[in-house]
Amino acid sequence: MTMTRGLIAALLAMSSWMTPADAQDRRTAVEVRATRDLVTTIHGRTLAYTAEVGLVPVSSRPGTTDATAGYISYSVAGPTVRPVMFIFNGGPGAASAYLQMGALGPARARVPQDPAAMLPMAAPVDANPQAPLDLVDLVFLDPPGTGFSTIDAKADRTFYQSVTGDADAVSQLARAWLAAHGRTNAPIYILGESYGTIRAAAMVDALRAQDPALKLRGVVLLGQALNMIETSQRPDNIVTYPVSLPTLAAIACYHRKRSTPCDPAASAREAAAYGPIYLDALYRGQALDTAMRDAVATKLETLSGIPKTYYIAHDLRISKEQFRVELLRAEGKVLGRYDARYTAPRAAGAGDSVGPDAFSPVSELYGKAIIDHLATIGVSDAAAYKVIVRGEGDWRYGAGDSPFNDWPFMARLEKAMAATPGLRLFVGTGLFDLTTTVGAADYLFAQSSLAPARYRNERYPAGHVFYSDDVSWRKLMRDLRAFVADGAPR
Repeated sequence: MTMTRGLIAALLAMSSWMTPADAQDRRTAVEVRATRDLVTTIHGRTLAYTAEVGLVPVSSRPGTTDATAGYISYSVAGPTVRPVMFIFNGGPGAASAYLQMGALGPARARVPQDPAAMLPMAAPVDANPQAPLDLVDLVFLDPPGTGFSTIDAKADRTFYQSVTGDADAVSQLARAWLAAHGRTNAPIYILGESYGTIRAAAMVDALRAQDPALKLRGVVLLGQALNMIETSQRPDNIVTYPVSLPTLAAIACYHRKRSTPCDPAASAREAAAYGPIYLDALYRGQALDTAMRDAVATKLETLSGIPKTYYIAHDLRISKEQFRVELLRAEGKVLGRYDARYTAPRAAGAGDSVGPDAFSPVSELYGKAIIDHLATIGVSDAAAYKVIVRGEGDWRYGAGDSPFNDWPFMARLEKAMAATPGLRLFVGTGLFDLTTTVGAADYLFAQSSLAPARYRNERYPAGHVFYSDDVSWRKLMRDLRAFVADGAPR
């Protein structure tokens, strides 16, 4: 395997926040695997930039190096205070291929726009005229074990397979990149998707602890999961059903399962407005009188397209997974979990089994595209790039197994924002996402201490990977550009 090794000149002038031992480690250990100078056009402006692929050693405890973390960065020559955006997907166990090739990178895979269309073996890759590279340098981060990064056999894997350890490792990577490129005084934005939203919140905490001088300006959460404990569909968690109802209503409308003409976004708003009544009925449980139970079941049928008889038989509840099976049962189809606009044939004799997710083949196109893209920017062993590594079943989300443990993901972010007046939050959610729902995002802010001026809460007419839809992608690019511009010095 051929590697391009080099030391980055900026490492010779290490930042004051690094200890002498840290500085020595960074001078000798940063590995640049490939670099290439390129030119693109963004919003009609010709832009020269440098693509760079590299690895950084990270450690689970002081005095050791037992893993590497990777990056793929796109940077424009300019002042050292030019903003930097660190970007990653989730999983856990995913590399940053999806956000890079689907939305933000200077090259973007073009996937079919009709959810019913047949998918190609590979998606064509075009220059991305909407990439925010004219505003910020883009640094796509791959946690240990993903992309080209590794975890040593001797390493404590439980560290890297935990919220705290994972965020610590990615923070080490981000700090090393900033130091290597002389950017420790740059405004910093952190963008995570799905599980990556939990990583983003924990990373803000870790970066503030490691270097309070860093200029954190914005956190972007796409498909947020910060309140997944509060909104997950455990049997007795009654909050989750009203929180999920706006998504069910939007999906029912999209598939024409509501009894009257409707608009998906308006249907979601109608369902959200009904949420307090629905929650009260669930709270009353078996004490709810027959007339009220009947009225609630009737309204739920109107909103979700699921028969009233189903709700009566199931204590006024339907899980998101069961909704995938029930809504199009008569047509022999199952809804996609990650994007319910997509459907898959219902397997004969499958019962209530949902089978492979209908959106997965679209996600796989981004995985194929990143391999080809890496080859074009000079990576000789692009095929070795690990897009997804399974292992989330071993992931540690909390401090232990006690039922009294807390999972304070949003609380950590609120604390960081309280201590950092210039730090703002952006949340984006797909209207047809059955994994991280628009209702959960609304509930997050309803229960938050954040002032409305500190955050934006946007929704997009697609699923979990909503930027696969060109309309949603263009809106996201406009929204992110505005978010970054709002944080620029006045």
